[in-house]
Amino acid sequence: MDSLEYSIDALDAKSLFYNKDFTVFVEGKDDILFWSYLFKLGNISAYIEDVGGDKEIDKYINKILFEHATFIVACDNDHKPFLNDYEVHPQIKTTYGYSIENSMYSTSVINDIVCKLGRISIDVKDFIENWADQFATDVFELLKYDIANQRFNKGVSIFGDNCTRFLNSPSSHQINKNNVDTFLKSVEGLFSKAEIDEVDDLISDAKKNHWFLIKGHFLTKAVINLVKYLVKKTTGTETKSISSDMIYSLTINVTENWEQKIDILTVLNQLKELLN
Repeated sequence: MDSLEYSIDALDAKSLFYNKDFTVFVEGKDDILFWSYLFKLGNISAYIEDVGGDKEIDKYINKILFEHATFIVACDNDHKPFLNDYEVHPQIKTTYGYSIENSMYSTSVINDIVCKLGRISIDVKDFIENWADQFATDVFELLKYDIANQRFNKGVSIFGDNCTRFLNSPSSHQINKNNVDTFLKSVEGLFSKAEIDEVDDLISDAKKNHWFLIKGHFLTKAVINLVKYLVKKTTGTETKSISSDMIYSLTINVTENWEQKIDILTVLNQLKELLN
């Protein structure tokens, strides 16, 4: 999006120009398709535009909160519900998990990718489900520190955008607990026990599968490695290089079996509130 600043009236009116009922602003280009699928699933007519990043989306959120803008913002949940200044607003819609990736990388979708890349019909959903549960368990301590980092403004990078440094190897889909422990020892002195215990209680109260609380970009490399592993295990053939862009293209449609997915159902219920 260029640097031209539009008035709130002009931003609100974009839906009229495109003959849609709602104007919706999202963080980045990757988010447009995700939210488009969900608005269409909810039979909601929306013009969706990205604003160029999380810093920019904050400006649009503030226009809603403080300047009475009538457009909609659809953004990543991040760890907002765990922060002290979190505000709920009917015009601000969020993902169920940390980000769009937590919903994109579902068990059924990963299974479908393995079938497509391996050119086979196979059901490895139980394996994928068990892997995801174990992955979330193995990074749980990182998760607590990541939330505490944001809640108490520590300014430390916990998850980062890539999980490679915490894997058994760059090609592994499994977390190396020693790598996690070593990292945590390097940062634990910055946090008090009371802070970590407080976050532990907040996570427990949230009652969400921990998979949905992990930073989305952190998951991507492990998902790619898992797909490669399963294709080789089931076909005996090495998979060609899988890029992040390729995984995005293969997982972005989150509407498959949506009736069985609490994350998609929860967001749909949020969006349908717009029609009331």
